[in-house]
Amino acid sequence: MRTLLLLAAAAFLAGSPARSAPIEITVAAEGTRPGPGAVASLPDALAEARRHRARDRRAAIVIALTPGLHRLTEAVRLGPGDGGSAGTPLVIRGPADGSARLVGSQRLAPVPVPPALAGRLPGTARGHVRAYRLPPSARSARIQAPIVLNGPPAPPAFEVFDGEGAMHPARWPAEGFARAEGGEGPGFTLAIAPATLRDEPDLWAEGYWRWGWLFESLPVRRLAPQGRGTRFTLDRTPYEGIGAEAPVRLVHLLAGLDRPGAWWRDAKSGILLAWPRAGETVEVSVADTLLATDGTSHLRVASLRLAMARGDLVSVRGGRDVVIADSALGPSGGRGAVFDGARDSGITRSDVAGSGAEAVVLSGGERRTLTPGGLFLRDSRLTAYARRMPTQHPAVAVDGVGAEVAGNDIHDSPAYALHIRGNDHRITGNEIANLLKGATDTGAIYAGRDWTARGTVISGNVLHDIRGDATHEVKGVYLDDMASGFTVSGNLFLRVDQPVFLGGGRDNRIEGNVFVASSPAVHVDSRGQTWARDAITDPQSELRAAYAAMPVESAPWRARYPGLPGLLYDRPAVATGNVLTDNLLVASEPFRFTDGGSEAEQTLARNSGPVNPPKALADLARSSTRPEDFADLAQGAGLRLPTIPFDRMRRSRRAGAPFGR
Repeated sequence: MRTLLLLAAAAFLAGSPARSAPIEITVAAEGTRPGPGAVASLPDALAEARRHRARDRRAAIVIALTPGLHRLTEAVRLGPGDGGSAGTPLVIRGPADGSARLVGSQRLAPVPVPPALAGRLPGTARGHVRAYRLPPSARSARIQAPIVLNGPPAPPAFEVFDGEGAMHPARWPAEGFARAEGGEGPGFTLAIAPATLRDEPDLWAEGYWRWGWLFESLPVRRLAPQGRGTRFTLDRTPYEGIGAEAPVRLVHLLAGLDRPGAWWRDAKSGILLAWPRAGETVEVSVADTLLATDGTSHLRVASLRLAMARGDLVSVRGGRDVVIADSALGPSGGRGAVFDGARDSGITRSDVAGSGAEAVVLSGGERRTLTPGGLFLRDSRLTAYARRMPTQHPAVAVDGVGAEVAGNDIHDSPAYALHIRGNDHRITGNEIANLLKGATDTGAIYAGRDWTARGTVISGNVLHDIRGDATHEVKGVYLDDMASGFTVSGNLFLRVDQPVFLGGGRDNRIEGNVFVASSPAVHVDSRGQTWARDAITDPQSELRAAYAAMPVESAPWRARYPGLPGLLYDRPAVATGNVLTDNLLVASEPFRFTDGGSEAEQTLARNSGPVNPPKALADLARSSTRPEDFADLAQGAGLRLPTIPFDRMRRSRRAGAPFGR
């Protein structure tokens, strides 16, 4: 009997086909005719993939976009049934050289400049400005939604692009900001003639109305002559009012269309006036998103360029194992990619540039049970983000539990690199540089106002060239308003103002870092005992509400953070229990304890310096553009440095510029 069963099994296996090669669905680019077996668009390819999946749930399917443009007028949406399986994910890819572009824009046709508008153009613009007919989707009453503190992530009505990237609405002044006078409620005055502003039904004013950490953009409701200037009334009062001489500018006024890269729209006629920086080709974004998944699992997006959506380029909600690799994302009106509630998903070896808000959002895991979400951003380059919203919108917004941000190059933006919420994240091996120009009271890595957001490790990173000026105060790692339970270890800070700033928190570990031309190396205050005492005593404060929201008495929380359950009975206003050990100070000022902060409440041991380096090393500390050059010379001079993964950072800079760009 056994022999018969074996023979039957062998016969069955012999007759079973081997796993077949992946099914490849080819998508023809714009302006090309689909060849045999190819389809005309990505939505058509997904429909074909669904037909294959209905016949064989485990089929390996590759959707291959051919070189060239692939346009979308609306988001491609994938649901729970559209992904693959753990062994055979659905793959959407372009050629390895990145020659396939998926865009959410429409190219505009030029038309003659209407005489009535031509007569209103600034003299310098005549002969340079071109007119274009806008699609119906770009003829809404307003060009955008208000940009306000904690406002919803509403995309603009459209954005305009030329051959160099995103253009901006015409503005006054063309560079920098004017100074608001007589701010009261929603009203203020600027030194600009009222005649310059006639027939401007969609005029906006934006700037840093009260605080240097908050940029808001609001529509102008009415205006009136006032002396030699104009009195403006906004449709609402900015957050906490308008400060004296607040830096603001006017946006979307025809008189500001006086240089390349600017545009203005006449909503009534649907005419766009633009001064392109290169050529005459102009496009506007029409799709709100390019790729949106909801509950989709086992998906790969690879070797694609994604650009020019009104809002977020990629949205991943729920699901598992959704990975973007070797791709370029941006520019976009909203965020580059959002992972919300997904598991074991993220971005690797990619470039995110020119997003209007955050470059990447990683929000996953379950805080109440401290279950990690497994989200990640690895070996990528993020730059020129927060283009439309230069405050409160970092390169990476991290929330939930257990995200990893590792090996990335984050640089050149007015906004900060990371905003950290939640627990047990790992921020390792990143280079973070040239941020926060023009901002104040902010930091390159920021967390705060939550005693329970603990367990995050910030280790092996290089932060350099993050500096303010006489009127702008910035920080490196900014643990604000009682942020507690962080580990900041083995980082190199080079030319960073206030590189580690502990704003009233406790149980933080600052260990084995090197501070070079970065002062004061560590700041410790106890603001909960002084000016921020209301955050401690008021049960309705943001800090107390965040504490009440988490089950700190539960078994997982007690095991992970044994000091939390009794925190409110353990001098909660006092900054205590911080450990500052084994740090090296080179040409930097020592630790600072102020605003109630006490050295006696902390543990300090084996810190060295400040060291005055040899001249060659001091010169590099002041001016080196490559931190690894300073590190090499410092180690040769016998200075103890942490282990910094410079090799990975170099690879990240190459991998973060996909396709050899």
